[in-house]
Amino acid sequence: MNDIAKGTYMPKANLSLVCQKLYDCISGEKFVLDDDDFPDFSKAIEYSIITPGMWCNKTLENKSREFNKDKPNILETYLRITLGSNNGESPGIPYVMEIWPIGHYSPIHNHANGNAVIRVLHGNIHVKLFAFLCTDKDSILPFAEKNFYKDDITWISPTLNQTHQLVNLDTNKSTCITIQCYMYDENNNTHYDYFDYIDDDSNKQQYEPDSDMDFVSFKELIKNEWMGKLEIRN
Repeated sequence: MNDIAKGTYMPKANLSLVCQKLYDCISGEKFVLDDDDFPDFSKAIEYSIITPGMWCNKTLENKSREFNKDKPNILETYLRITLGSNNGESPGIPYVMEIWPIGHYSPIHNHANGNAVIRVLHGNIHVKLFAFLCTDKDSILPFAEKNFYKDDITWISPTLNQTHQLVNLDTNKSTCITIQCYMYDENNNTHYDYFDYIDDDSNKQQYEPDSDMDFVSFKELIKNEWMGKLEIRN
């Protein structure tokens, strides 16, 4: 009753039918990062990020020009690990595990008028919400900001929370890992396949949601890196 009265949480029933579908797919107790198959998964990802030559470290460096080719920025990078395939019902592959090292952030961007549900699997993430995408990005302030912690879930609809920025604050102690789920409304006939964002020169750009690696291959690769580390230690 206190949560409803204070607006701390929103009941699942108030989500759109599409968001409810996405919520049901990723909100269960068994939808976890560190599972019985690889209980050190999050530690291994951290190791791969901070160790030169490891996959996460190299991939982040290679992505430093992703949002601005003329101004490389290693902090404006994050990893996109996709689950499943693109069925044409979402901008990009509908299920994406995103990895946010400490201090890293996304540009301010929107979500192609799609629905989305985001759950924190590890660490915490700071979310800034904007009323619209503005090329004069320094002139518009977020209308809301909030930290989301492990197992917290937030949402996006075509008319609510559509434009945001995600930041793993440099005061945090660990990488943040989220699961992002996207899907168009059933009556969406446009299927705009890009996330629009504002670059460092205040220009509006298109970003095509891509994949750095599929989840199954990524998990196996990270496990091999981690086992190699343990073998060296021993």
